[in-house]
Parts: sequence; structure tokens; C-alpha cells
Amino acid sequence: MAPNIRIRHIIPILLYAFVQFFPVLINEVRPEWITPTSTGLWFAIGFSLTIVISFFLLWPDLKLYKQQGIQSNLNDTVKWIGLGILMQYGLVIVANLIETAITGEMVASENTERIADIVRLVPVMTLSVVLLGPIIEEILFRHILFGNLSARFGFWIAFGVSSVLFALIHDDNRFLVYVAMSFAFTVAYAKTRRLIVPIAIHAFNNALVMVALLLM
Repeated sequence: MAPNIRIRHIIPILLYAFVQFFPVLINEVRPEWITPTSTGLWFAIGFSLTIVISFFLLWPDLKLYKQQGIQSNLNDTVKWIGLGILMQYGLVIVANLIETAITGEMVASENTERIADIVRLVPVMTLSVVLLGPIIEEILFRHILFGNLSARFGFWIAFGVSSVLFALIHDDNRFLVYVAMSFAFTVAYAKTRRLIVPIAIHAFNNALVMVALLLM
């Protein structure tokens, strides 16, 4: 990663923030415009465009990783997807146990429940939750934030900052769980330097959660 963060790394962050928070702003001035359908379409279209623009802007980084030979081969890529999935669920179990010990009860995820309610009303949101969300979040939190911070401060500070922001952006009551998930995504990305790895782990988790919720 370049020693100084570049404007092409800032643009995806700004686009993501705009897509994520614009409905909140509109809700303050024109709440009648904010419906489950309009929100679902906004996120589906907004995240799709953000992903396309982000990959275009970050293509030089991906080419550089390939030229430097720091990306994993196919076997290691597949291996780390599998290891990442196992690591994530192991860490989430530990995080759940810690949170339960602290609160004295098992608490359901408010963010997951909100998303499930919207998906039931607007099925197109499934695409955003299972695929578009993981892609753009891994671009931002793993490639841009972790990548730039780790080049300056090392793994642990970069992981700490990017993971706290990752947890906060989800506005959930399961902070430690999101940090645990982020650790698995971060380790898998650091080991492979291939975005497909944390994206696949993240998407698998979201898909499994959606299937479980919709079957309930």
C-alpha cells in the first residue's frame, strides 16, 4: 500500500458514507419518502455503483499486489476462505459467551432483526445484504483502512481501528461480535491480500444468517 493515502482511496469511503447516510438525512426532511421499497432500491443501486467505481479506482493496487507476488495462489486462497469461515464462527461463539457473561442473558442482534424485517418486505434487499454489502465493506475496511493503516502502524493498530469502525457502522448492540468477525476477515485478508477471501467469508456469513432468519 502507498505510504500516503491517495484520493482514489478517499472516494470509495465518501461514496459509501453518502449511500449509507443519505436516507437518514432524507428521513429528517421528507420522512414520507422513506419507505422499505425506496430504501431497498436506494441501497441496491447505490452500493452497486459504489462497487463498480471503487474497483476501477483501486485496480492499480490490485495490479501492484500481483506484480509484487504477495497475493496467495489459488490453493491458499481457497484454504483461507475455509479457515476464515471456521475462525469467524469460533470467534463469534467466544464473543457471544463473553457478552452473555457480561449482560447475564443472550441478546438478539438489533441490526440483524432490522435487516430481516426489511428483507421480508423488500426481497431485493437480499442482494445488498448477502453480496453488495460484504463487497463494499471489505473494500473499505480491509483493503483501504486496514491496508493503509497497517503500512504505517502494523497489524494490531490497523486491526483495532478498522474493526472498531466496522462495528460502529453497523449500529448494533453486539459490538464484540462484530469485532470478532472483523478479526477473521482481517487475518484472512492479511494472509492472502486477495479481496475475494474476506468477501467470500463475509458473504457466506450473511447468507447463512438470512436463510436462518427467513426460515424462522
